[in-house]
Amino acid sequence: MQKKNKLFYTIVFLIFSVTAVYFALGRDKEQNDAPNPRAVETMTVQSQTTRPGGGLTGIVIPCREAKLGFQVSGRIQGPVLDEGTLVEEGAVLASLDPADYQAQAEAAGAATEAARAGIEQAAALLEQAGAAYQKAQQDYDRIKSLYEAKAVSKAQLDDAGTQLSVAAAKYREAQSGYNEGQGASVSDYHRAQAVASQSRLQLSHTRLIAPFKGTVLKKAGESGEIVSAGTPVYVIGDLDQIKIEVTVAAIELNNWQAGDPVDVTSPDQPGRNWPGEVTLVHPAVDSGTGTFLIEVQADNPGHVLKPGMVARVASRRQTPAAVWVPVGALVKRGAEVTVFVVRDEQSFAKTIVTGETIGNQIEVITGLDPGEELVVRGALYLHDGDPVLRQKS
Repeated sequence: MQKKNKLFYTIVFLIFSVTAVYFALGRDKEQNDAPNPRAVETMTVQSQTTRPGGGLTGIVIPCREAKLGFQVSGRIQGPVLDEGTLVEEGAVLASLDPADYQAQAEAAGAATEAARAGIEQAAALLEQAGAAYQKAQQDYDRIKSLYEAKAVSKAQLDDAGTQLSVAAAKYREAQSGYNEGQGASVSDYHRAQAVASQSRLQLSHTRLIAPFKGTVLKKAGESGEIVSAGTPVYVIGDLDQIKIEVTVAAIELNNWQAGDPVDVTSPDQPGRNWPGEVTLVHPAVDSGTGTFLIEVQADNPGHVLKPGMVARVASRRQTPAAVWVPVGALVKRGAEVTVFVVRDEQSFAKTIVTGETIGNQIEVITGLDPGEELVVRGALYLHDGDPVLRQKS
């Protein structure tokens, strides 16, 4: 009996051990068959009222810029302003030696005064000749009346006529001398005035004047240097406002209109933002690139944005609320477009309907709701129900 009991317990122990091993192996197999969590990056879906159209890159240039040179030739005298100097409108930026132009202006002024004296003398002669002509006319009229009354002879009438003709000739000569004579006429005076005016203008051009408030961006002349008329001495720019020229493809042209608000950023000034506005959309395409030029302006307090810096322009035009997601979040399998959302460390596939694409953003018309957590990287290798390890993008 004792041997039977011992055999019974041995058999029970063996059955229990085999069963334990079987369940342990099954549990290990289940664990080995379960997929490993996939690392993904996610974002929270949001509805927005501004189009994502933006991200256009251009170069900062002054809103106004001018190359400045003297309108006459000469030698630069005195100090020349350094680059970076702020100047006010009407400020003298540089001067030429005015000696030659001053002498010319003084000579022209003297010639004008001489012409004035000559014309005054010619006017006096004209006045005298006019008075003599008027008296001769009166004498002739009086003698003619007496002749008709048979009170004087024909010889006296002829003599009065001769005196009138002589007086008339002298009067015409005085008129001609006053108007068109040589050295003492109205024409001479007007010519002298024109020369004097031109000389004074040239003298004024020996000073280079700032046409607007700005900053000296470039200096191209030095004190003592002889420059020709029109040779640039400075480049100045108005940096209170800056301009950015960007290009867009024809397919995106409708996304930009004059007056649209924009945000301007620059990688050279991280973390800063300048509100601006589209001021011009050029109507003609660039035949070389097939793109359209857009001009954007923004205020630049403190002149933080400098000419030549890289700037990025993003549109802030208000639109009806819409959901926009990165194109990289989409997975196309067959005819359907799918995205994956994450809930409780698990991915779930959702079929969506998409709209237009702007840059790397695409509009989701249906199938995705604000507030959902969307997989934006790693979705290509996911299947419905896969576990995930979330990483915020």
